[in-house]
Amino acid sequence: MTTPIATYPSAVPSAVVPAVPITLFAQQDVAATERRGLSDVELRVMTHLSAQLLDPKTRFDLFLSQLYAEGMNLVPSLGIAVPPELEALRAVLGWCGEAIGARSERLTMQGFRMPGQTTIDADLQEAWQANNFDAESVLVHDDAMTFRHSFVVVGANDDDPEAPPLSTVESPLNMTASWDVRRREVSAAYQTYLDVDPASETFNRQMSVLHTRDATIDLVLGDKGWEIVDRNDHGMGFVPVVMFANRPTPTNRYGRSEIAASWRNTQDRAARAVVRSEIAAEFFASMKLWILGVNKSAFENADGSMASAWETFTGRLSTLEADKYGNLPTIIFQQGQDPAGLIKFIDHERQVFSGNSRVPLDYLGMVSDGNPTSADAISKGDFRLKKCAERLSVQFGDDWEEWARITLKMWDYDADTRPNGKYVDEAKQLESEWGKFGIPTPSADTVNVTTQIAAKMIAPDDDDALAECGWTPVQRRRIAAARTRYASTAGVDSALEGLKPQQPPQQPLDGEQPAALLALQQSRDGAPST
Repeated sequence: MTTPIATYPSAVPSAVVPAVPITLFAQQDVAATERRGLSDVELRVMTHLSAQLLDPKTRFDLFLSQLYAEGMNLVPSLGIAVPPELEALRAVLGWCGEAIGARSERLTMQGFRMPGQTTIDADLQEAWQANNFDAESVLVHDDAMTFRHSFVVVGANDDDPEAPPLSTVESPLNMTASWDVRRREVSAAYQTYLDVDPASETFNRQMSVLHTRDATIDLVLGDKGWEIVDRNDHGMGFVPVVMFANRPTPTNRYGRSEIAASWRNTQDRAARAVVRSEIAAEFFASMKLWILGVNKSAFENADGSMASAWETFTGRLSTLEADKYGNLPTIIFQQGQDPAGLIKFIDHERQVFSGNSRVPLDYLGMVSDGNPTSADAISKGDFRLKKCAERLSVQFGDDWEEWARITLKMWDYDADTRPNGKYVDEAKQLESEWGKFGIPTPSADTVNVTTQIAAKMIAPDDDDALAECGWTPVQRRRIAAARTRYASTAGVDSALEGLKPQQPPQQPLDGEQPAALLALQQSRDGAPST
């Protein structure tokens, strides 16, 4: 049976020319690579993936997406309102980057759960922390949303074989892969980079790595083409590379940039409007002054030279003399152009961008000066962005789960079990756990959880109850440990209380006996007791 391989999309260049070079690496003839150590299939795969990575149209599209994310894309004017001398004037708007950041801020991976577990798996959490993915997972998500996909490469830890495997985040600017549609995994991967480590033997030389299901091949660019410097025939049967595709489709498994064409077009229109407002402020927004019936000498200096316009405006208007007939000069003030029209247009584009990107208007700088927005209105305005983050977490979560499975296989590949005696097969059903996707509401969440506990829907010590209240896995482990200590201490206190000697029963005081009270009262009254 032939395995279907997804077709890599061919980018269509935009009319906007990027301000950075579209080729980082020199196109090399892979066929000139020395055949020693490379099979025909490996050479064919390397040739195909190298051409796919260095395709000019693809690199143009990737760089253009990066420029839009940074707000540095060139936006040419329409050639009508902007003078040719000011054509170089540019406006930098960060709307696309802000929309990417708004999604990225809500994608917080907290760990993995094995089937049957109620808490985060400790071994995978160790691997996550060892690779500093609390910080570097943000790089994965941001690159995937900006460029269409990103990569994580899992490699053996040569310094400590018992430690978790080392994982590195790779950019699609220097790495590509082929996708197996049926197996839903990477079938081969290729990356190339310039070695910038001055302590390396290959310093300042072009390096490449070819990943296949059974081997990892390191190459260096020499005088005769690519030369193999190391080969690891691991025979694992899978490629230790995970591709994080953003919004893949059945016909495009490599994903697409989150910066859609509607985002780009709206940001371009707003940028042109900002440039027009800047020019209007210099030429048309300032006040105009007309002076009629003035002698030429009023604009001359003492030496007979003509005064500058600024000197005339600031020093001579209040000292103009009447003519020989006693007529005073006529001064006409013309107010500058009101920029309100341009501001309204920019605000309109801001609203259009908000609708296309699902980002609330206050994220884009439009804040209402009226009454504060109600909590319900805030939640409603945040709903679409929250659902967008949830959908992204499903796709990225599936990719992180694949990373976890590859990590477990490589961590203990030669043994039957991984650390703590847990079988690798359990990882087939593991699940990723994410933080809150919406605006934090700890008070409302606590009331919701305590109400469910009171209704006996969930147990008071359930880990999910703490997760719903916003506690992180590390905090939940500390809380669980504190509960255990408190329970054990309370048991000891109760046992010690039972070991204390019991006090003998005390005789009631005279004041507590009815007969004694009656005798005392009669003795005070002088009556004999009966």
